[in-house]
Parts: sequence; structure tokens; C-alpha cells
Amino acid sequence: MVKVMTTPVDRLTPGDHICWPFRTDDERLTTMLEFVGAGLGAGEKVLCFTEEIAPRTLQSALAERGVDVETADALGQARFHTADTSYLATGRFDAEAVLDGWHRQLAEARQEGYAGLRVIADMAWAARRPQVDGTERLAWYEAQASRIFADAYATVVCMYDQRLFPGDRLRGIAAAHPAAVFPRTGDDWHPRLRLVRTTDPAGLRLIGEADRACRDALEAVLAGLAEDLPAGSPATVDVSRLAFADVSCAAALVRTAGALPYGMRIVGASAALRRLLDMIGAEAPGLTVLPADGVSPAAATGRR
Repeated sequence: MVKVMTTPVDRLTPGDHICWPFRTDDERLTTMLEFVGAGLGAGEKVLCFTEEIAPRTLQSALAERGVDVETADALGQARFHTADTSYLATGRFDAEAVLDGWHRQLAEARQEGYAGLRVIADMAWAARRPQVDGTERLAWYEAQASRIFADAYATVVCMYDQRLFPGDRLRGIAAAHPAAVFPRTGDDWHPRLRLVRTTDPAGLRLIGEADRACRDALEAVLAGLAEDLPAGSPATVDVSRLAFADVSCAAALVRTAGALPYGMRIVGASAALRRLLDMIGAEAPGLTVLPADGVSPAAATGRR
């Protein structure tokens, strides 16, 4: 049997918000070309934010790969921006304004009938221009963006040059994303955590592994449930496809349950997660836990 080789780009799906550290100029260019080309081929709208590579250079490289980027640009399917025309359009990094802009971009892509929105951004501007007001809030911004992109429509890659961002800062930024891709990632790579907002029931689905590596992203999405979901019923958090959760994940779930006006139902909890929840918040108000074995919440945990 012939093994089909894939790259991390091939394994991304709508809803993924990925931190993509890299070390070389070739890695940056190759990733951007693969990501943009795949999005256009899938009929998605593509937004490319470039800093170190001129938009015209990217477009020419795509054309050399056989991508009809000229038509995509003419139709509005592909848009190429620099930091000066996007993140720093006001002369500073206004995190709230940029986040509001993502809401508009998502709505616009849906109205235009695209299958999804695909975004790739070279974040080098945040390191190249440290004097710009607001860049110190970058990790907070990325965590809040994770909340916006949890609706399984956009696929977002944020590229961070490891030559520009100190290790401690980059680790904090990575934790604001549900998943990260690092150089020399093996063939079996897949996003560590996927956060998918659900409507029936209203809440959130967690897929993969939730630990300190993606703690800030998870906490931001959970904290936003009170605003992001309709009022009148508890939020349902489906963890049936969560292969692993550490104590930081359990603590975030307990805190969120106590803050939500109508409480939280955790569905599909493994025995290991139930033990963590019991250890952290055995009497947490508003928290109902339904384990994977189907036992009723009261029988399983003794709490409501």
C-alpha cells in the first residue's frame, strides 16, 4: 500500500485556530502558498495578511504553482493585506477593533456564499514594531480570537517567526491558541484541541487534549459562553471526544459553571475527568456532570 504523505495544512478543518511557529523564510513561504492554494481550491474565501513578503510576490508564487490567483483576486475570493492596512490601520494595535473586524469578515464571507473563510497571517509586525501601542496585548487578543473562530466556519493560521519572538513570549502566545504546529512536526500531527461551538444543544464541544499548552484559549472560549449562547438554559459542554484533560481544564470548567447564570451540563465525561472535577469542585453550584457510561448525573456525582 502506498502511503499518502500529507502536511499539517492538509489536516486543518474549519474551526481550527492554529499558532504556527517557524524558523526559516522558506517555511513561511511554503506554508502560506500551501494554505492559500488549498483554500482557493476548496472554494473558500481567503484572507492573507503578509508582513515580510510583498503581496505581489506571494501572488506571483501562487501563479507559478498553477493557482489562478488573478481571477480569485478579481472576484474578491482572495484578498492580500499588510499590517499597515489591517492590524495597524489606525496607527496602533487596537485589539478590540480587530476582533470586531473578524465578526464582520465572517458575516461577509457567509453572505457571499463561500464554503468557509480561510485566514493566514504573518505576525512579524508585532516583533518588528514593538514601539507600536497595543502589541503587549497580543496573547490576550489571540485568546479572544479563539472564541470568535469556534463556530467551525473559519480556518485560521497565525504564523510566528521564532527568530523574532522570545521563547517565553511565544509560549504564552501559543497557549492562546487551541493548537500549535512546531518545526519538525511528525506525519501524525493533528490539532491538539478543537473547540467547536454547538447550537443543539447550545454550548461547546471539546475534541482532542486540553492541558496547559492551550489553557488560555480554552478559558477564553468558556468565559465567553454567557455572551455567545442564548439565555434561558444551561450551557452544554460535550467532552465525549476529549482524550485527555488536566487539572487546568477541569478548573476552567468548574469556574465557568459557577459564573453562568443557568449553569453548565458536562456531557460524556471520562472517569478521569470526573475525578478531577470532584477534586476541584465537588459542590460547585450550577454544575451537572453526565459521564460517558450514561449513568444519571445525580447517581454519578451526587450534585446538580
